[in-house]
Amino acid sequence: MIGAGVTSLADCLPGIPNPPDILISGIALDSRKVQRGELFVACAGAAADGHDFVDKAIARGAVAILSERPVRTRGVPVVVTPDARRRAGRIAARLAGDPSVELGCIGITGTNGKTSVAYFIAQLLSAVGEPAGYAGTLGWGFRDRLCGGGLTTEDAVTVQRRLARLASEGARWVALEASSHALDQDRIEAVNFDIAVFTNLTRDHLDYHGDMASYAAAKRKLFEFESLSRGVVNLDDPLGVELYRSKSVALELLGVGHAPEADIRFGELLFDMEGTRGNLETPWGRHEVQVPVYGDFAFHNFATALAVSCLAGADIDRLLAAATTLRSPPGRMEFIRVSERPVVVVDFAHTPDALQQALAAVRAHGEGRLVCVFGCGGDRDPGKRILMAEAVEGCADVAVVTNDNPRSERPEDIAEAICRGFSGAIPVEVELDRERAIAAAVDLAGPMGVVLVAGKGHESYQEIAGERRPYSDIDAVRRVLEG
Repeated sequence: MIGAGVTSLADCLPGIPNPPDILISGIALDSRKVQRGELFVACAGAAADGHDFVDKAIARGAVAILSERPVRTRGVPVVVTPDARRRAGRIAARLAGDPSVELGCIGITGTNGKTSVAYFIAQLLSAVGEPAGYAGTLGWGFRDRLCGGGLTTEDAVTVQRRLARLASEGARWVALEASSHALDQDRIEAVNFDIAVFTNLTRDHLDYHGDMASYAAAKRKLFEFESLSRGVVNLDDPLGVELYRSKSVALELLGVGHAPEADIRFGELLFDMEGTRGNLETPWGRHEVQVPVYGDFAFHNFATALAVSCLAGADIDRLLAAATTLRSPPGRMEFIRVSERPVVVVDFAHTPDALQQALAAVRAHGEGRLVCVFGCGGDRDPGKRILMAEAVEGCADVAVVTNDNPRSERPEDIAEAICRGFSGAIPVEVELDRERAIAAAVDLAGPMGVVLVAGKGHESYQEIAGERRPYSDIDAVRRVLEG
């Protein structure tokens, strides 16, 4: 439900012949959220079909229906169009007063790093007097007071409601995570993005996209928005190079990375338990930088956020001063230390590439035996399970395989599939209870070792057999270390 104003439905449906001349006060994609006087948009979804709930929406007060296929109603006009979902975003934007026109909107897409880059952007811009909101995996709002959380990118109606709220609370900019699902399903089609960001492309979500070409095509869509004027891409990634070299003359694009042609380039980095140090070559000069982030990939995320903030008009010297107190997002390379116990790092890494990068970062920053606790999600791309095991075997000294949202699959079957990826080069234990797995890893690491607990990061639940059970890696680690 969204309803900042009242508008004519006919005015919201350009190109539709003879649209009903009726006023709507809001719009909803969920029949349970319909309020009297609103438009209900019926779309087919992965878990439910909105067309099956039209009668319930009308009973709650819907005055018109916008649907992807014909439905029968009594006395309520129905407009049928195959692009109902895309139009929903535009109608929601109109009702909300087109908040993305007033805001500077920054869209961040990529397999890994979206949350960190968006979170860093919001911090950096806010620190230099440009209030910036965040919307993504961690929730929405301002960094020190985030609400909600769940989907990386919410539905088209909710996105517009979030943007309107952030604008009303004083945001000048919003860093918004743009998932491949959201881009493919036109959930953010009605957002006027000013700056687009691409982080990287590695294997994930093939259960949805089918192949890497389709996955890449979804990511590429962010750079096709007509409202765009600027962009930042990862030149250490093939798709980033493709975007950079095919850039429109009208689009100011910065490349970030180790690559010689990068506009913001960094070479060898130095790692310690306080963070990462390195030199940045930028269009605004050469800068020596020290930031409290861990690993090459985390420094890359910081450099990307810095590039975006500079494109937004912020002064680089002020940004670098603010970066000395930068905070990583919850559950992203989060170091937990207790005296005389191994250091434990909690990270969201749940793809082969992200897991390899996280392990390399932990290895660079820590000493002693490296033990990795990880699993793979159920009802998701099964092809990456062997690849996850291979990533761990190539970087860690010991692996502990455990549960990570098995959903409707048998946890034993997932663990067995993962273990097929090990060649016997390192010891492997299987403990499906995640907290017991962490305890086993802590014992295996010893007081001088390091444990990486990967996969869940900030999440506050385990999804098992269709039920979300309260669980937090961060809380579990603290119980184990302090127990």
